[in-house]
Amino acid sequence: MAEKIVMTCPNCGNMIKDEEYVGITHIYSVVHFGCGSIPLPGEVIIEIGSVADITE
Repeated sequence: MAEKIVMTCPNCGNMIKDEEYVGITHIYSVVHFGCGSIPLPGEVIIEIGSVADITE
């Protein structure tokens, strides 16, 4: 049985649902597009997709 991954947005503090789109930066921080979050200066987003797609 696979583990369920739960992500919490560092910006708004809400749990990120599987169907919401996020970005993962080169230092593996989460950018939650649902709340208008943007990466910190110098961070580069290397992957964009829904949580379900990224964690497959």
